[in-house]
Amino acid sequence: MNTENFDHNLTDSNGNKNRSNLFYNITLAILTLAVIGLAWLYYTEKEKNKVQVQENVALNITKDSLENNLENMIAEYESLQTDNEEVNQELLSEKERVQELLKKLRNERYYSRSKFKEYEKELGTMRKIMRSYIVQIDSLNQSNIALRQENRQVRTKYKDVQSQNEELTTKVEEASQKVEVASILRALNVVSVGLNENGKERNRTKQINKFRACFTIDQNRVVEAGAKTIYLRIITPADFVMENQQLDSVMVNDTKVMYSAKRDLEYNNEAIDMCIYYQVYETLPPGVYKFEIIHGNHIIGTSQMELKKSIF
Repeated sequence: MNTENFDHNLTDSNGNKNRSNLFYNITLAILTLAVIGLAWLYYTEKEKNKVQVQENVALNITKDSLENNLENMIAEYESLQTDNEEVNQELLSEKERVQELLKKLRNERYYSRSKFKEYEKELGTMRKIMRSYIVQIDSLNQSNIALRQENRQVRTKYKDVQSQNEELTTKVEEASQKVEVASILRALNVVSVGLNENGKERNRTKQINKFRACFTIDQNRVVEAGAKTIYLRIITPADFVMENQQLDSVMVNDTKVMYSAKRDLEYNNEAIDMCIYYQVYETLPPGVYKFEIIHGNHIIGTSQMELKKSIF
C-alpha cells in the first residue's frame, strides 16, 4: 500500500516537472521572439532615420542650388540694358517674376523632390525666356562684346552674390560626398594655348580669340564607365575666373565655383585624348593664366601659360 502511494506521488512529481519545463520553454521562446522582433524594429527604424538624414542633405543641396541659380538670374537681368524702353519694362517684369519665385522658395517649410522638380521646371522656363532677351538685346546693341563692356559694374555685384552663395554651400554636410582616391579620374599632360581667329597659336593679348586646353584622361579601371562631363576653369592674372555664357557653376572640394567651359565624354576606362575650347569675348590683360581641369568634385589636372602685351 505504501509502495503504490510512493509510485503515484513520483508520477505526479514527474508530470508537474514536465509541465513546468514545457511552460518554461514556451515562455523562453516567446521572450526570444519578442527580443528578435524588438531588435528588428530598432534596426528598421534606425535605417529609416539614416535614409531620412541622407534625403534631407540631398534636399538641402537642391534647395541651395535653386536659390543660387535664381540669384544669378536676377543679377543677370540687372546686367541687361537697352535703349528700348518697352524691352526694359519687360526685363523688369521678368526680373520681378524671378524674385517672387526666389521668395516663395525661401519661405517653403516642407521640402520634397516633387516640389523641387516643379521649381526646376519653372526655373528652366525662366532661363529660356532670359536667353531670348539676351539674343534680342544683342541684336539691338549689335554685339554681345559691347554689352559686356557696358555692364562691368553690375557683373561685380554678381560676383558678390556668387561669393555669398559659395559660403552658404560650404556649410552643406559633407556626408556621402567624398570619394576614394582610386576612383578619381586624372588629366595628364595638360597643354594650354591661345589661338587667333585662324586657329593659329599665339601669345599676344590682342591676338587671342580662343583658349584651348588639351590633355589625356588616364586609364582607370575603378571609375564606372559611361558619360562624363569634364570642366575647364581659366583664371586670369587678376585671379578672375573667365565665365561660361550660362553662368553655371560646378562643385570643387564641396564648394561651388564658376567654370569657363565644359565638354561631355563617353569614358570606357581606357586612356583618351581630348581638348576643350573657350571663346574669348573681351580684351585680355597680360600675365600668367592658370588652367584647371575638373571632374567629380576634384581638380584632376592643371597647366598655365603666359600672355604677353601686344606690341601694336
